[in-house]
Amino acid sequence: MNVHSKTQAAPRQQIDPTDKRDRILQATIRLISEYGFHGTPVSMIAKDAGVGTGTIYRYFKDKDALVLEIFQQVNCAFKKTLLHEYVVSQPIRDRFLHLCRDIFQYGIHNPYEFKFIEQFYNSPYGTTLRREKLFCNCGDPGQDLPLEQVFAAGKEQNTIKDLPLAALIALAIGPIVFLVKDSIVGLIQLDDATINATMAACWDAVKVETGTSK
Repeated sequence: MNVHSKTQAAPRQQIDPTDKRDRILQATIRLISEYGFHGTPVSMIAKDAGVGTGTIYRYFKDKDALVLEIFQQVNCAFKKTLLHEYVVSQPIRDRFLHLCRDIFQYGIHNPYEFKFIEQFYNSPYGTTLRREKLFCNCGDPGQDLPLEQVFAAGKEQNTIKDLPLAALIALAIGPIVFLVKDSIVGLIQLDDATINATMAACWDAVKVETGTSK
């Protein structure tokens, strides 16, 4: 047998440009969630995505444009998750617990995206946005945000404490963010009992002790 006989080379696989773009987006989310914005240069993103650095600039003007597009996409997907089966006509407490539970579930099932959002709000990119806009309004620009609706309605009903919105979000969402982050790195196991107890504690932190609160 002639070991030098001609063999037909395998055809080179063509990569769909759309797939390249998606790989860039996913690599950016993963890397920023782990290393932060300053620790994730474009060259690192390109290497992780398996593309040339110049390819990134064919899709995005610069790193800022890439980050902002990811934020818009991730944050809108986050809000859609929160609003799944969300019923505005339910009591304030039920609406509040629904949003809290979905924040837990989103973080558990989308750890990179969750950490990306958290990093965004704690970076210079988020300084122009109010921290309470944790839930992106990707619909009507004039539409209230879901948690803002709950707090506003709760104040009117004397169910929610009369505190600034930023303070209410810190009391209600702060513990959830910390627990989800600890869960992502394996410091705590978020079982149903822990999630339910934490949501109850968050509700206790923002509810009015007297009146119609439960």
